[in-house]
Amino acid sequence: MDTLIEAWDEAHGEFAIAFGGLSDEDVWRRAHPKLLSVGEIAGHVAYAQAVWTMGGGNHSPDLAKLPIESPFLQQAFRYYTSSVDHPYALDMGSAQVLEEVARVHEAAKDTVAGKEKDEPYPGQWGTWGNLVQYQAFHVAYHTGQAYSVRHLLGHKTEDN
Repeated sequence: MDTLIEAWDEAHGEFAIAFGGLSDEDVWRRAHPKLLSVGEIAGHVAYAQAVWTMGGGNHSPDLAKLPIESPFLQQAFRYYTSSVDHPYALDMGSAQVLEEVARVHEAAKDTVAGKEKDEPYPGQWGTWGNLVQYQAFHVAYHTGQAYSVRHLLGHKTEDN
């Protein structure tokens, strides 16, 4: 499990790099009406980690009953198809968004702490190891999306 958590942390490290030099005014700006903003992507990453690690395996738990509060724990960040037609922005700048994603990630890791890789998980991934492995992929996937949005906005990024 430690190796999977290290991969998950690495994905978050890369996600943070994608925020390098991102201005507050561009956090919630969409490059196209059908593409989420970097802020919306970040909100989705945090939402997914909180729901899947703390929601008892339920893909749509009562968000008020999760053991963490976050401005990202709202339906606006659930999934692309439920949010693409409704642009959403919070009163948070780049650094605040990234700090909140990191805070939720740490809480998600605390939930996973002590779990064994093959220990049964009550949701669709079957084991806690599969869940963590998927979460590492999920963050990495959305890191690529964040870079794509930034490139479309005309930004020069580290990995440009």
